Amino acid sequence: MKSAKTLYGIDSHDGSLVVQLLELPHKILAHNDIDGLEQMVLHELGHDHHFGLSKAGYLIDNPEFDCLKGIAGYCKDECHRHKEDLWQEPHLFASDMQDAPFHQKVSHFLDASISRKNDGSAFTGDSLVALAENLGMHNPGFLTWKMRHGNNGILLFQEGDSLEHTARRRDLLNHFAALLSLC
Repeated sequence: MKSAKTLYGIDSHDGSLVVQLLELPHKILAHNDIDGLEQMVLHELGHDHHFGLSKAGYLIDNPEFDCLKGIAGYCKDECHRHKEDLWQEPHLFASDMQDAPFHQKVSHFLDASISRKNDGSAFTGDSLVALAENLGMHNPGFLTWKMRHGNNGILLFQEGDSLEHTARRRDLLNHFAALLSLC
């Protein structure tokens, strides 16, 4: 019998996190017409009540067109620019975040494909850490995943110090970061 604290290896705090995150696909589908949906999802993932990231950047690497494009940026210090529940008035979010410097830096980033430079092989940790540091992140982590049409999703992040980050949370982030591809 499982203890009251854990269920399927997830403690009650992470269980609450999972329940909240499982609502994201429905929010994505309900608001698929919104400009900046990727940024909204990235903000949901980054906030203290989810993964407690200090900064995060979502980029797409397209080796066929030799393009690495920044899509959305999240910075905890810029969260005062939007409403607490960004899904209440989702059409206003993009304009609320229009002057967010870190988001602008990431979303305007454009370079040659990293995977094409590596002859289609896997990303190197060094190249992704250098990219994150170029965007202003310190001691960054990263996740990559395959997307449709031969593209690769990249999530660069700087963990915050407000929440305890366990290996389980990192594993959950790995699964839920792919939701960015649905936007």
